[in-house]
Amino acid sequence: MFRGTFARPDLLRTMRRVTAISCLLVWSLFASAAARAETSAERAATDPTPTPTAADVISQLYQFDLFQQNAVDQADTAATSDILTTAAARAEAAAKRDKTLSELQQQTGTNVPSGQKAGAMRAHGLAAADRTDGPSYVRTFYAAQLAEYELAVDVLERYLRQPDNEDVRRFAAAQLSELRPELTATRNALADK
Repeated sequence: MFRGTFARPDLLRTMRRVTAISCLLVWSLFASAAARAETSAERAATDPTPTPTAADVISQLYQFDLFQQNAVDQADTAATSDILTTAAARAEAAAKRDKTLSELQQQTGTNVPSGQKAGAMRAHGLAAADRTDGPSYVRTFYAAQLAEYELAVDVLERYLRQPDNEDVRRFAAAQLSELRPELTATRNALADK
């Protein structure tokens, strides 16, 4: 009875295909497990993102501040009072941080290129948002804020793993403790919108 069933050529071909596919799946699982097994040290050795220097931290925070100061200007014309309040508070904090950054740059002798305008360019992206659709604009505003906070927090965290200047390390640690709650608040505000 079973002999006739296994002798059918179409059934044999199907069984071979299933076996081949099963073998490929098992091989694929082993390969992906091996890939995941690399250590964090190996990942760090091949990480294309270099450890930021004190100059990188100062430069990134200048860009972050430039974004915040330009974002308040972009929000002026078509924003809710919630956004205007948030943007104004963040622009004020950015102005204060810029003064400290300038002092820190002089104190440490850190050379930061002044010609970078990336923060302003990213803030001007808010101007392209559809201002007639209030909820859409609010989401765009908070999404842009979230991206900027993530960049700033990321550079501070990476710098603090291997700081190259004690004054900048202290400043970065203080800024990180201020920016993390704001990052969380921004993430929550975006989720609520």
